[in-house]
Amino acid sequence: MKNRKAEELLSYLCCNGGKAVRKRMLEELLWAEAERGKARDSLYKVCAFLNGWQEKEGVELPLAIYREEIYLDTELIELDLQEFVKCLDSENVDDWERAERLYTAPLLFENSYEWVEEYEAVYDMAYYEALGRLLVHYEKKGNKEKAFYYSRKLKGFR
Repeated sequence: MKNRKAEELLSYLCCNGGKAVRKRMLEELLWAEAERGKARDSLYKVCAFLNGWQEKEGVELPLAIYREEIYLDTELIELDLQEFVKCLDSENVDDWERAERLYTAPLLFENSYEWVEEYEAVYDMAYYEALGRLLVHYEKKGNKEKAFYYSRKLKGFR
């Protein structure tokens, strides 16, 4: 995809967890310096680009553009971020370890968007808590090797 704002819009919708987002909010977020009318035009152009990109590339993007909202159904696409959150919510140690392997900080490291810091902090904290859970689990199990591994990960993360 060769449209930075389209990539940023999709990134934001993915990070937002599949919730509908008001167009006005997206305009202010993605085109903060632009006048309202120009920001609205830019958003429409990005949406048109995404629709054309889907047709051209044969990509099924579960993107719904309503009158005042835009929605990306993240349940219909495969996202590492979504898998990470799902694994963290599990009570299964294997899932916690999968979350640890999935985590590559910083969030969206290739594209440093202004709004990403808020999400990055949330996911960093979730990762840190997962490391703590894994450390406690393996200490209780008496697995010194894995406890040491997660202890070092925790120290390196701070």
